[in-house]
Amino acid sequence: MEPLLGKVRVKDGARIWLDEIIERDGVDAATALFSESTGRVIVSIPREDDVRFLGLCEARNYPVLRIGVTDLGGDDAKLDVQGLFEVSVAEIRQRSNETLPQYFG
Repeated sequence: MEPLLGKVRVKDGARIWLDEIIERDGVDAATALFSESTGRVIVSIPREDDVRFLGLCEARNYPVLRIGVTDLGGDDAKLDVQGLFEVSVAEIRQRSNETLPQYFG
């Protein structure tokens, strides 16, 4: 599985639910969020194309599972992994921008 958290753009908020992935793949939440595999691809599509995309996948027998939605950015944007944690996009951005300079100058 691709690492889910690495795929969320820092400027957007997102609501993510993992219950179906955990049940389908027989993994725990940490594995669903951080493990890598070639067996999963995360696709972001406009909401108006959702039904069309699902139809294309089903027509080709590609398994597909909706795991969340992105929200518009802004001052109150957050990453909400439902039932597990919530963190503001501002905090993600701050930590991302501070990490390398903290260790490498």
